[in-house]
Amino acid sequence: MSLFKELDLVCHQLCLELKHEYVQTVLPKPDIDRDKMTIYYMLFRMNEPQQAAGSYTKSVMVAEIGLNTHETMTCEKRTDKELLKQRQLTVLSGDFYSALYYYTLARQSNIELVKWVAQAIQNFNEYKCALFFPHVHFGWQELINEIKKIESALVGKIAHQLGFTHVVPYISDFFLLKRLIAERDLSNEEKHTGYFSKLRLDDDDQLVEKLDWEIKSQTAQLSQALQQSENQSELFLKLRDYINLQLPQMA
Repeated sequence: MSLFKELDLVCHQLCLELKHEYVQTVLPKPDIDRDKMTIYYMLFRMNEPQQAAGSYTKSVMVAEIGLNTHETMTCEKRTDKELLKQRQLTVLSGDFYSALYYYTLARQSNIELVKWVAQAIQNFNEYKCALFFPHVHFGWQELINEIKKIESALVGKIAHQLGFTHVVPYISDFFLLKRLIAERDLSNEEKHTGYFSKLRLDDDDQLVEKLDWEIKSQTAQLSQALQQSENQSELFLKLRDYINLQLPQMA
């Protein structure tokens, strides 16, 4: 079975595990980041057989989805009962996904992976606090660096702990680029719910233009880094080929 057929199976199983009929009558289905799932699976598959790699990938993806679900919660004052109910269910569904993550890993008795993800989530929360409640004023590049740390907090930690530190810079750049593209797209919506909507920028009116420039710059840098790397490990080559396939479709 090819890698992508194995991934289709993992994705199908993950969708079944995430299904909660009552929650889905009020909230949309949780978004599964196929790129993150693919890279997690690549990482685990280097050391584990198909079934174990699939189980670990599903578990960590549930943790990611729990964090992303909490991210969508609004903070504005709500008086409409349906909107208030939706907010409450958003919090509870995020908690549900987080609990599901611990439950699935506990069944596999992988205490080390639980510890790694717990540490990564702690780092994730600290990075977000530093972004939204900074002790000093961030310039544009400092802001981009903070967002990069947030976006790769979990997947970078897993790669490092599995002994694949050499691919972390490429993974971090790739997921930063994905976030910047998402922020640019969100900034064109009437109700901007991304990171930049929660930050007070000196040149907020030029945000889309700055994001366009940053996306082009980051894309060129990542593409060049992949081409010029002398690393020829099996994982790097798979990762390079996968990212090179995604880059033309992203911008």
